[in-house]
Amino acid sequence: MNDPLRIAVIGAGKIAEMGHIPGFQKAGAKVVALCSRTETNLSLIADQFDVERRYTDWQQMLKDGNFDAVSICTPVYLHAEMTVACLHQGYHVLLEKPIAASLADCDAMIAAADQSNCILMLAHNQRFRLQHIIAKQVLDSGRLGIVRRVHSAFAHGGPEYWSPNQQWYFDPVRAGQGAMMDLGYHKIDLLRWLLGQEVKEIHALKATFEKPTTADDTSVAIMQFEQGTLATLQASWAHFPGVPDSLDIFCENGTLHIPSNPSDPIHIVERENGQLRESDIDCSAAEGPGWLDTMQAFIDAVRTGEPSVSARDARATLHAVLRAYDI
Repeated sequence: MNDPLRIAVIGAGKIAEMGHIPGFQKAGAKVVALCSRTETNLSLIADQFDVERRYTDWQQMLKDGNFDAVSICTPVYLHAEMTVACLHQGYHVLLEKPIAASLADCDAMIAAADQSNCILMLAHNQRFRLQHIIAKQVLDSGRLGIVRRVHSAFAHGGPEYWSPNQQWYFDPVRAGQGAMMDLGYHKIDLLRWLLGQEVKEIHALKATFEKPTTADDTSVAIMQFEQGTLATLQASWAHFPGVPDSLDIFCENGTLHIPSNPSDPIHIVERENGQLRESDIDCSAAEGPGWLDTMQAFIDAVRTGEPSVSARDARATLHAVLRAYDI
């Protein structure tokens, strides 16, 4: 397949506007259709990116077809129904995180992908952030030795600052819980990938400090991974100022610090013969938090038949998050 991949997008919120649509266009794909139940968003985003076909009914869009793949950027409670329908109709799917609200939904989506011979890939963009790719290379090289512990944080002032019109975030049913599902999911998935280990045990304390929801707006988790690595995770929608989105990885022969700004350098401190040596790895070529590279990875997956983040992989991340919620 040498022609540009034709993409239909369901959902016209911020992640479609800032990540999926510009990412696909930059990667050489053609966004041919956009669907949103919010007609104002639909018109604004479709005009901004010159998308000709516009729908308020995603099922009608699938029936009309004439595209190769669907990018789903909707609240989590819609993921399973939309994904299964797209796969059954022969469309490849890129799905925003979290994969689903339940393991049963995950299993239905995995079964549909297996039956369809179509690609189902998750948009776990933090795996495609340049800092994290370099960090994995350093860890996999063995240069710093065994990873003993990790501290991770992802927090901001709340989804209403990211996307003021999308109040579904505060509905635990539509959002699939709160801050740990929204932000903690990212870091748990990232740690699974960086460490090459599954979560053996996880416990979390959750609170709602200021948001209009019964779900958590702040959570703190502790984890132990299969090979003994210990980790802490802070996730919050009630943080000011700034957006901490960082990792500190402590290994037997040194430490690795990944700062919040995606283009800032990684800082490494190595210990050898009782001496400490510090160095930085330049990440100035980074294009944001990995969104654009995620879209390129999906296009590559459709070409090769191998998704870099499979639904089974995402199910393992969701399983860990649900255990943090005691579900």
